[in-house]
Order: sequence, then C-alpha cells, then structure tokens
Amino acid sequence: MLAQGGVSPRSSEPFWAGRFARRANDAVTSPYAPLLALALIGVGLFFLPPLGFSPERIQDVHFLVAVATLLLVFLLEHNEDRDKTALHIKLDEILTALRDADRGKVGVEDLPAERLREIRDAERETVRSGRR
Repeated sequence: MLAQGGVSPRSSEPFWAGRFARRANDAVTSPYAPLLALALIGVGLFFLPPLGFSPERIQDVHFLVAVATLLLVFLLEHNEDRDKTALHIKLDEILTALRDADRGKVGVEDLPAERLREIRDAERETVRSGRR
C-alpha cells in the first residue's frame, strides 16, 4: 500500500543486494520455510548414507545441534518479522491520527536505505535549526 507523500513500494530498492535481502527475508520468514528445512534434512538423511557417509557421522550430536539451530533461526525470523510489521502498522496509525504529523512518513520503512538516511538527516537538521 502506498502512503501519501510518494512512499515507494518494496520493489523500488535500487541496489541488487538490497532487493535480494528483502526477497531473502520474505522467503526466510515464510511460514513454509521450516517445512522446507525439514524436507531438506530428511532428503539429506536419506541420501547421505548411500553416498558413503557413515550413519554414526550423520547421527552425530553436532549435526543435531545444527538442525535445531537452523529451525530456531527460521522460527525467530518469522516472529521478528511479524512483530516488526505489527509495530509499523501501529506507528502508521499514530502518524495518521496526529494532526501535525507528517503523513508522508507513513510506510517510510519500505524506502531504500539511502532515502531513509536522507530523511533522517533532514529531520535532524530541522530539529537543530529549531523549526519544530
């Protein structure tokens, strides 16, 4: 959803790494990511022994710890993304409710990093000059 003031959609990130990071974050925080991880682990457990890896090596404690860590990372990323999204929705609601607030800042989190730095620097300069 576009906000007043020209906030761009998420796909407007100019640098390829930024676009990749957004897409990777969307993929990692998907509710299907843990299922994919479990499927990959299952495939690995099924196909690694015929390729010459001993069953003792696969059942090693380090492997199990890595699997648990991987699943927890997906879980934490998913929850963090949900919390962050909910927080932005609440802050956007506050901005739209305040009469003197700059409604152009609703949805500003979707702007590219360089544009965010420009907005931050402009806000700091406004505060320093006493115009607010």
